[in-house]
Amino acid sequence: MNDLFIKEEEKIMIPSFYQSISDELATLEKKLVEYLLTPNKPTNQVLYHIFSSGGKRIRPAIFLLSSQLIDYEGEHKYPIASVCEYIHTASLLHDDVIDNSTLRRNKPTVNSVWGDETAVLSGDLIYSAACRLMTKTKSIELIDDFAECIRFMSESELYQLELLWKKDTNIEQYNRVLLGKTATLFQASAKTPCYLKKIETGIANLLSDYGKNLGFAFQIFDDCLDYEGQQKLVGKPVLTDLLEGKVTIPLIYALNANHSLKNELLILVNKIIETAEATSDDKNRLLNLVKETGGLEKAYEVAEFYAHSARNSLNEIKNKINFSDKQTQAFNALYEITYFVMNRKN
Repeated sequence: MNDLFIKEEEKIMIPSFYQSISDELATLEKKLVEYLLTPNKPTNQVLYHIFSSGGKRIRPAIFLLSSQLIDYEGEHKYPIASVCEYIHTASLLHDDVIDNSTLRRNKPTVNSVWGDETAVLSGDLIYSAACRLMTKTKSIELIDDFAECIRFMSESELYQLELLWKKDTNIEQYNRVLLGKTATLFQASAKTPCYLKKIETGIANLLSDYGKNLGFAFQIFDDCLDYEGQQKLVGKPVLTDLLEGKVTIPLIYALNANHSLKNELLILVNKIIETAEATSDDKNRLLNLVKETGGLEKAYEVAEFYAHSARNSLNEIKNKINFSDKQTQAFNALYEITYFVMNRKN
């Protein structure tokens, strides 16, 4: 089994802006499974399936780069980088069960292969491993931040269930879901190295702001991709969100646009909501209407606003720290990530 992990790890493509932490990311790929291995071979096969899917590893990368930025090199670097990915991965396993998803990153979901029970319990296993790794830091602040993440993510999922199939969902409600589901974990990933290094509060707050704004930009852009209509690139069927009852920012702006096509859009959305189905023609027309009414473009603009805010936080940090060459590399990578999240295909 370990040989399989190594072979899969060798296939992972590391984005160019991760080069300053390329060795750390390669080590992390092995650690992600090593920290979870059980005496039960079938369970280990499920874990292998989960983590062999790859993914951007953007949350642990943010943690590792933030650690490099503040010059933290301690024993908890890999365990807490793993925690950042574990919390995200466990939430996806549970999400896939809730949403009855069958495909993620162009691979079958755990629930579609092994069933809902295995998916839920695998998520629980990963959460519990994350908690154990957190406690070993003996940092109450760090544990509290990640515990708050898990609580807030669950709370936001429950709130999102209340909003399902509600076409009158507004931006304030959408942002509440987004903050809990995505932004808080980005925030914790960027900030928690400061607890391990015991660095000044001002820097910690700026890294916190960076992560939060980056999380908003990341998720808004992700929701925009659902309306781009490119399943092969996105890795899941188009309009997945709406067909699961989720009204996200491009559609919110489109439905509230002052445009001649607004009524046609509303009729089509009502039809999809009433039947929870959409023909190929319905999908194509909906995608075009969201674009033609300006909803998609406006959503992209909001995502760029948050990416710009994240860059501003980094610039403030630069004014406070006299960077070494290694810290400069980390700064540049964190800066470049704010552009990456706005130009990715999935």
